[in-house]
Amino acid sequence: MNLRQVRRPEILAAVLTGLGLLLVVILLHTGSAPVSVPTAAAPEVIPQDVTEPALPVIPEPTLTVTEGKLAQAETLSAALRRTKVDWLVIHQIDSGMLPVFDFRYARPGDHFRLAQDESGALVRFNYDRSVLERYELIAENETFVAERIEAEIETRHARLAGVVAGSLYESVSALGEATELASDFADIFAWDVDFSRSVQRGDEFSILYERRFLETDTGAEVYIGPGRILAARYSNAAGDFHAIGYGSADELEGYYRPDGSSVERQFLRAPLKYRRISSRYTLGRLHPILKIRRPHQGIDYAAPTGTPVWSVASGKVIFRGVQGGFGKLVKVRHSNGYVSYYGHLSRFSSNSSVGSQVQQKQIIGYVGSTGMATGPHLDFRLKQHGRYLNPATLQTPPAKPIPAEAMARFHATRDSLLRELDPPPLMAATNEAM
Repeated sequence: MNLRQVRRPEILAAVLTGLGLLLVVILLHTGSAPVSVPTAAAPEVIPQDVTEPALPVIPEPTLTVTEGKLAQAETLSAALRRTKVDWLVIHQIDSGMLPVFDFRYARPGDHFRLAQDESGALVRFNYDRSVLERYELIAENETFVAERIEAEIETRHARLAGVVAGSLYESVSALGEATELASDFADIFAWDVDFSRSVQRGDEFSILYERRFLETDTGAEVYIGPGRILAARYSNAAGDFHAIGYGSADELEGYYRPDGSSVERQFLRAPLKYRRISSRYTLGRLHPILKIRRPHQGIDYAAPTGTPVWSVASGKVIFRGVQGGFGKLVKVRHSNGYVSYYGHLSRFSSNSSVGSQVQQKQIIGYVGSTGMATGPHLDFRLKQHGRYLNPATLQTPPAKPIPAEAMARFHATRDSLLRELDPPPLMAATNEAM
């Protein structure tokens, strides 16, 4: 074996090892940073839009709005034609609204608002007679739906009291309340007080009633007038008259005296609102036309032509026509053999005829001067079992009282309402023995 051949690989290995060590020493001596080994780059994340594709925007239909108010003696049809509304739309409004409102009863000042689409078709129609009486007609599925819009009314108790200076109506108005409250008050005591003639200066009244408020579309609160009378008192030379409304929260059954008896009687004190009594019940009156003395077995109430005349009690119309000196006359038969007469009428009411039932204070005719009359007045007479009676002195029994089983509840209601009607005067605090 050749010695030179054996030692050559060993020498080469030694040289390579020495070079490696020398490289390590150089690196440590110079403080160079180690060479980093590149790693695989993370994949780039590209954000993606996952939102649903937007639906196409459908524009709101364009509506043509026509609105206005009815003029004097103008019909809705004429008002709409004045604004060029098509006859077909007018017919749809008239027929569609008929279930809730008949336009024959339209009044000047009524407000209307019509909405139509681009083709002129009816979309919505609104008709307002007042803040309390509003109607709407809407097109739905090729038909029309009409309804009356009921207003949400808030009621609050209020008290109005005063002394009569002129008339009851003037006194209530002077205190800032609507005269309809005075009318309702007079109706309650119509069986005890004749407010056309018996009211005197210095008479006192006190009314506990509901004031009604309505919230408008803008959120404003509006007072819309008086509501129900809950309790009332009228004091005059004849005494104190009280009335307490009794019933449910939604509806009063009637008005009663503090003892539970009804304020209502079979007959009202008078069959109309009159100016004066021109002739009273007498057995020896000089007739103004015949100029002879003869009985006048009734009461003549002077009033303007056209003043409404009502039945003094519930009953049945047994005559309605012309009869001798009475001229146009209505007779009403009542219970217990009574018949009331209403003579010299100018015309009859349209809501009653012979054989029809009428309610107490239902209008049956209007004051006139037909027959043997020198001027417009009502000749009112009353018979029982064929005999004339003096209506001014007639005393009839009251209506049904509060039932015995409801008396305890009535007493609680009475006491509460009377405290509100006439609250006791404030008293100064004292520690003195009484």
